[in-house]
Amino acid sequence: MNDWHAFQSRHLNGGSYDAESRMLTIQFTNGAVYQYANVPQTVADSLFQTGSSQDYFNHKIRSVYPFTKIADGQTRSGRRSARRY
Repeated sequence: MNDWHAFQSRHLNGGSYDAESRMLTIQFTNGAVYQYANVPQTVADSLFQTGSSQDYFNHKIRSVYPFTKIADGQTRSGRRSARRY
């Protein structure tokens, strides 16, 4: 299992990175989970180390790497999933 990195962010809850597959997994505060493909290790490391994860994500990852949504956000009851990917 990959190490989970929590973010101090209004929209990003946390994420993990798999160096072998170059897959970055991001969980948003609404519970939605996305996987970003072909992300270099240096980009993932910078995201996890920056003091402004939201800005870094928006400028360096969001529109740059292909992604797949792997989990929806809010459940029908309005509760967020606490599941970590």
